Amino acid sequence: MGRMEGVWGKDCLEYNPDRWLSEDGKKLRYVPSHKFLSFSSGARLCLGKDISFMQMNTIVAAMVWNFDVEVVEGQKVQPKMSCVLQMKSRLMVKLKKRVM
Repeated sequence: MGRMEGVWGKDCLEYNPDRWLSEDGKKLRYVPSHKFLSFSSGARLCLGKDISFMQMNTIVAAMVWNFDVEVVEGQKVQPKMSCVLQMKSRLMVKLKKRVM
């Protein structure tokens, strides 16, 4: 793809930095980034991101299953003003190993 005439033009086999300049040669020409797939246009995401999050959630669920979680009394639970629901202070809990 890096040397395709349909993408780069008639001079596809030559090094030509002028192809990025405007007709008068004074400004960079706008070319959409998705036109050149060889430059990895678009968002760059880890291919294993989704499966790693699923594995992480599974491991946390398996670990928490073995404990009883109790909130420490006397805490003041208040929301923090933001776009994402957060707490103003941390939530203290006690973990006790579950007896099976």
